[in-house]
Amino acid sequence: MKKTILIFSIILTYSMSLFAQDCVFYYPKTKGAKLEYKSFDKKDKITGRSTQLVKDISENGGVIEALIETQSFDKKDKDLGKNEYTVKCENGVYSVDMKSFLDAATMEAYKDMNVNVTSDNLQIPSSIKVGDVLPDGKLRVMVSSEGVQVLDMSTTLSNRKVETREQITTEAGTFDCVKITYTITTKMMISVRFEVAEWFCEGVGSVKTESYSKGNLMSYTVLSAITK
Repeated sequence: MKKTILIFSIILTYSMSLFAQDCVFYYPKTKGAKLEYKSFDKKDKITGRSTQLVKDISENGGVIEALIETQSFDKKDKDLGKNEYTVKCENGVYSVDMKSFLDAATMEAYKDMNVNVTSDNLQIPSSIKVGDVLPDGKLRVMVSSEGVQVLDMSTTLSNRKVETREQITTEAGTFDCVKITYTITTKMMISVRFEVAEWFCEGVGSVKTESYSKGNLMSYTVLSAITK
């Protein structure tokens, strides 16, 4: 009986180890790796650029976790500020903190105020296939100054769906990607809604993002360079 339990325990541990190893990580697994992006409007005019730096990364017990630092610049290359968030791969599920959707320039404007941010983790299971529907996510930012509320903004990602797998080519190279579409709804004084298509590559991250309003392209962002 004890021998049977021991064998079962070994098999279970081995299976869990394999499952953890199968976790698809959508960032370089190298500290100091940097992704550079260029953003354009619907007329292909550049509107700015940004970088994403793998500031720190750790692997422990099959869990991979990284701290990502983003920095944004306008079309004249003026620094608009930085933001940080975490990404994690655990038990076959990759997740990214929705703080990644915070606009660095907006947050810089409130740096001397009391800022309260609550956020979900957006999940991408390693076993995804075309047609899968992924969980929603929500981000809420509340800002106050001397007890007076200055901002109450919520952002919801819904209708997340795995559309297809395809190759995307940018000036940074050619990447095998999974395309995920979703709807973003932001509420402040009014509600603004638009649709997004985003292409992710294992070991790289986001390669291309397109934003639409009522089916019309509004803007897009592409990976322009990557250093590992």
